[in-house]
Amino acid sequence: MKQLFYFEMTDTFGGECNYCWLHRFKIEAKNIRGALIKLSRETGYNFKNNGIHYKAKNACVAAYEIEEVESTWLEKAKEL
Repeated sequence: MKQLFYFEMTDTFGGECNYCWLHRFKIEAKNIRGALIKLSRETGYNFKNNGIHYKAKNACVAAYEIEEVESTWLEKAKEL
């Protein structure tokens, strides 16, 4: 059974999320691993779990999962 996962992806500075830019994704997958694979394929970044968020290897980019979203958030999200 597939679930919906919501991610935000932004740049990092000094290891912390910087929010100079922000991309939102709505992903349908069987589990979190499958959602990260789809996110990696779409963005070209290979994400690694860093506790609070997922950091891209060899890039200053991080993604994190959003638990609850509002309708205005969904309007700006890309569906994968």
